[in-house]
Amino acid sequence: MQKVWHKVNSVFLGRSQIHSMFYALINQKGITVHCAEKPLVIEQMQSLVGIEGEEAYIEVASYRSYSDPLIVMICDDEFLRKSCQPTCITAEGAVIHGQVLVLAIDRATEDFGLLTKQQVEVVKRETKLYQVHSR
Repeated sequence: MQKVWHKVNSVFLGRSQIHSMFYALINQKGITVHCAEKPLVIEQMQSLVGIEGEEAYIEVASYRSYSDPLIVMICDDEFLRKSCQPTCITAEGAVIHGQVLVLAIDRATEDFGLLTKQQVEVVKRETKLYQVHSR
């Protein structure tokens, strides 16, 4: 049996994963997209934001940073106290620090859900990464 691979949003997916959903992480290295079979639970979200791998309390950083109003940016609500490095800038101009999780709002459950392929493209195209200005 021949394996068929498709490159979707910088992630290689086998044929069985084509209809999977995604979440995105933004950090100092850029944007990474991860495949997920089911929505993340709160504990998973807490371990993904802020300092990578360190549990945190989540806070929605922005509901309006993307042209798709269902896409949200989630961060560690204590990112300043933890001295996290700047990562990205919201549409409102706020600088977010630490690792940022990007999810979608699921209209059916009115809770956090996963991103579609189209929403991932919006995230990749519209995210404003923080740029350190050299003097």
